Amino acid sequence: MLEITTKMPKILLSPTAGGESESPRCHASPVLLEELISNILHRVPVRSLLQFKCVCKSWNSLISDPLFAKDHLCASTADPNMTHQRLLSFTVCDPKIVSFPMHLLLQNPPTPAKPLCSSSLNDSYLILGSCNGLLCLYHIPRCYVALWNPSIRFTSKRLPTGLSPGEGFSTFHGFGYDAVNDKYKLLLAMRVLGETVTKIYTFGADSSCKVIQNLPLDPHPTERLGKFVSGTLNWIAPKMGVSDEKWVICSFDFATETSGQVVLPYGDRDNVCKPVINAVRNCLCVCFFDSRKAHWAVWLMKEYGVQDSWTKLMVIPRFVQEDSWPWKLIPHDELCTCRGFPALEPLCISGNGIALFKTTASNIVVYNSNDE
Repeated sequence: MLEITTKMPKILLSPTAGGESESPRCHASPVLLEELISNILHRVPVRSLLQFKCVCKSWNSLISDPLFAKDHLCASTADPNMTHQRLLSFTVCDPKIVSFPMHLLLQNPPTPAKPLCSSSLNDSYLILGSCNGLLCLYHIPRCYVALWNPSIRFTSKRLPTGLSPGEGFSTFHGFGYDAVNDKYKLLLAMRVLGETVTKIYTFGADSSCKVIQNLPLDPHPTERLGKFVSGTLNWIAPKMGVSDEKWVICSFDFATETSGQVVLPYGDRDNVCKPVINAVRNCLCVCFFDSRKAHWAVWLMKEYGVQDSWTKLMVIPRFVQEDSWPWKLIPHDELCTCRGFPALEPLCISGNGIALFKTTASNIVVYNSNDE
């Protein structure tokens, strides 16, 4: 719990000729400046903020301001120590969503996951995506979608998908934020009676569902989950035609409802297996495995859509002595035992060169580039 205290200044007294003290010459106010209070509250966890709304009317008004919420989110995501960022996962055998504090995963040994308990989440769900601390969930038995805020245990209005239990789910999907219209949206492409039906769900007070005819995604994605970056969803897709490029990133813009393509880095387009993309540091991140050079290369697009902004962050060797590996694997060393070349999906990269990846078998590994 954050405590904000102010100390009354000592009052300087000067003796008079008669030995009596003069009245204080000035009075210092113990009130903190509003700007300072706002700056402090931007660093406070969400649950504590909800409690602080009861301190006084001015704090309640400040914390309830939508602009404050956006500034608080920016401060949390910009934190280089990733204090407030978490890795969430859904367990199938014992249905529950578990939470890994990101900064603790980078420590040695890592901290075990803790389940996120909620009375409204006692059934089987699929996580369709996350954005700005919100989870987009698909309820398997009843076939609806909804948003859930795990920090304040809030669940949005349920939106039906039109599917029936046991019916095929989606060919591809993605969740994100449309900053132009200030709306959270879900793109869901489903197989219904042998045909692909694409819908955009808009969440909020005026929630809606819109069917898109002939979704202009070209080429067709080879993976289901679109990665949200800068108002767009992004998928890896095979490059067709006479070009030497084997892979390309296809994208969908939530605001304009148009598609596009993002070209991969020039330096790593040959002799590579299928690349893996994700959103890291609010930027598009891609990880290649080069079978000829026997290493992974991790690139970050610092300015979305600008080809020249691709920056190589690290190169990870494949063939090294096991006892000298700068890896920490959770729960076991899959990379030492796998005969093939497992894909590495970048999850986060800290400012000091420590990276978190997910492997092909959904294990989590931590790599320290400083120990190469």
